[in-house]
Amino acid sequence: MVKTSKEAGAPVNTGGSREALLAAVPVRSRQRDVWTGAFVLAGILAILVALFTLTDAATFRGRYIVTTVVDDAGGIRRGDPVQMRGVNIGRVQKFDMVPGGVAIRLELEGEYDVPRDSRVILRSAGMLGGVIADIEPGRSSERLRGGNELPGVRAEGVFDMAGDVGARASEVLERIKGALSEQTVSALGDGATELRVLLAELNMLAAEQRKELATLMKSLSRSASGVEQAVGGPQLARIVARLDSVATRTEELTGSLERASNSLEVVLARLERGEGTLGRLSVDRALYDNLNQAAASLDALLKDLKENPSRYVTVKIF
Repeated sequence: MVKTSKEAGAPVNTGGSREALLAAVPVRSRQRDVWTGAFVLAGILAILVALFTLTDAATFRGRYIVTTVVDDAGGIRRGDPVQMRGVNIGRVQKFDMVPGGVAIRLELEGEYDVPRDSRVILRSAGMLGGVIADIEPGRSSERLRGGNELPGVRAEGVFDMAGDVGARASEVLERIKGALSEQTVSALGDGATELRVLLAELNMLAAEQRKELATLMKSLSRSASGVEQAVGGPQLARIVARLDSVATRTEELTGSLERASNSLEVVLARLERGEGTLGRLSVDRALYDNLNQAAASLDALLKDLKENPSRYVTVKIF
């Protein structure tokens, strides 16, 4: 059924079809909806950009960022693990060049409590290379927060030690090379020659000693035969008598030596106590000096008497 509009004078289809309804919607309302949706999407994007710009993305993952500064960050890369007591608690996020060295930003998990006075040590991860940032925990009760800075050092790895060993080996080789100069080698050669000569002389001396030893053994054999004969005859009694007299004389001499030793000890004791003239001389320094001065004066007097006898002796002839 088609009716005629009184205002527009155009026929309107009221059959209820979809096409008719869409055709009946004004064009300006659809454009307004499109623009509204675009503005909404733009606002959402602006909010997300502001969140990611003004805040750190790690915050949304329950993490926080700390910084450490080391002199040399060789070997460590972005994404390498951050460990504490052997447990991975984060990763290396970024590097920045600073006047004191290299600033390394570490992204740490928020579930682990790290003391505020901890420090970071860059250690070798193994023989195959690689470096890890190892956090050595401190004793502070204050917990590490985002934005804090930890002191950092670099530990010597296997390759660093190998370099030091190589340098020391080179130094030792240089010293050996300097020690093995032509003069040293020639001196060693001369020493070896002299050693050979000395060994030859020692061999000759040993041969001569063997000959003399054989002669001595023969002489001892003859002496032993003579002793056996003397033991069996009257000579043994005379020898024993002589030995007895020698022993008696030895005892007398020993007694005399003991008496002389005792007397000497008495004299030495008196000297140590300062008794007698010698004792006083050994103890009294002033007396010793006076005697030296008197002796010197007497020497001077005798010398002057020899040179000028007229001063002391006057001879007059009447």
